[in-house]
Amino acid sequence: MRPMARVIVETGMPPDILEGARPSADWCVQWLDDGCNVMADLEQLQAAVYTQPPELTRDMLDIALALYTADIVVPRGRNEAWTRDLSLLAPVRRPDFWEQNLPALLAILHGLTRDNFHIDFCPRRKDCPELLRPVGAGGPAGTRRPNVDCVCSLSGGIDSLAGGAMLLRADRRPLFVSHRSGNPHVRERQTVAEKTLDAIRPDAAVFANLVVQPRPGSGADCSFPVPGERETSRRLRSFLFMAMLTAAAAGVDVEEAYLCDNGILTIALPMSPGRVGSLSTRSTHPSVMAAFNALTRAAGMKTIILNPFIYRTKAEIISDILRPVLTPDQIQATTSCWMSGRRSRPCGGCIPCLLRRISMLAAGLPDEAYEIDLPADPEVYRGTEAYDNLIDLLTQAVRLSSGADEQLLVQWPQLLDLASSGVSVEDALAMYRRYAEEVVRVMREHFPASALLMERIC
Repeated sequence: MRPMARVIVETGMPPDILEGARPSADWCVQWLDDGCNVMADLEQLQAAVYTQPPELTRDMLDIALALYTADIVVPRGRNEAWTRDLSLLAPVRRPDFWEQNLPALLAILHGLTRDNFHIDFCPRRKDCPELLRPVGAGGPAGTRRPNVDCVCSLSGGIDSLAGGAMLLRADRRPLFVSHRSGNPHVRERQTVAEKTLDAIRPDAAVFANLVVQPRPGSGADCSFPVPGERETSRRLRSFLFMAMLTAAAAGVDVEEAYLCDNGILTIALPMSPGRVGSLSTRSTHPSVMAAFNALTRAAGMKTIILNPFIYRTKAEIISDILRPVLTPDQIQATTSCWMSGRRSRPCGGCIPCLLRRISMLAAGLPDEAYEIDLPADPEVYRGTEAYDNLIDLLTQAVRLSSGADEQLLVQWPQLLDLASSGVSVEDALAMYRRYAEEVVRVMREHFPASALLMERIC
């Protein structure tokens, strides 16, 4: 059994508590003090917001940043060692609230990661600078309040681009919030997405990029591991997104925040028994977003985070939202691959690549170039993880298209839990059936070898 990894947040921690905690820590993270090992640049967001978010909103942002960095420095193992035990000590402005609501926070984290967290809070130093310091209309003379009525995440992917296009076509005025990582390819795709959205309705949107990334080799007590030794699953990135959206919404005094994702990856039915828990991403799962919204309400925050695409497949998002206003080249200038930036082109074998390829073709767009042409000649890749991904995806599509509702509810009892999060089980099932039809049609029309595999599954 792996020992518990201990992470402490030095930023804002009182000296006496820090002195006692540091000897037992595996990792120390800090983003404001001298020798910080985390770059947290919120300059663009500071320029966009005009009021200081409440204390608990700022606490949420600090906690999310601490958890995001802890998620990176503590690598997972394989198989039974996938689940981690993490201990976090973090200074906050309202330790009483967070201690009282710790079970709710832990439930969200477990829903996203399936890891075991132990979190302790201590009072934050009052003289510690703020991570988010507004310089908008409430700041220096001559600045003005941005004309926005909602906030929306912008990741560089298809679904967030569609969310932005939908809002702009509906005559909304969004503040787009992006998390810029150290990946140059993803940053480039995000910049292209900004230009694409700005062209839909020039000057109708405001863009704010937040840079949060490790600083290896810094003067901190515990430098970050080199890229090859970091955890790559990043299951807590969506928690950071939700906290950033909440802080941004509070800073511009709006209630609606959008975190857009297609229904397939949102509901995230495991494609096989081996993909249960955090082996399948649950970044926008309805239960997670409902729990996060409940926690913000308990904190007195008025922001609610919404996903308008929960009943849409990715192909439907492309066909219904993007194709009426964008060219195929603009749509395909997005990124989906889990290996983005680490290879010369999308890998073609990860689940996001497969889902993207199927969805593009189902929506009538041209096929794209991938590192491997997995669906065209699957037998070449037998014995690889990519082949297993394809088999799991095809098997799920076959079962979805052929099984009665009662059988599908037995196969995926997770569907029954959706009702407690306000999601229609009937509509979710209907969406999954449409997705299965897309998979079958694309394989038959474009990839005969994969279509033959599906017949064998039957």
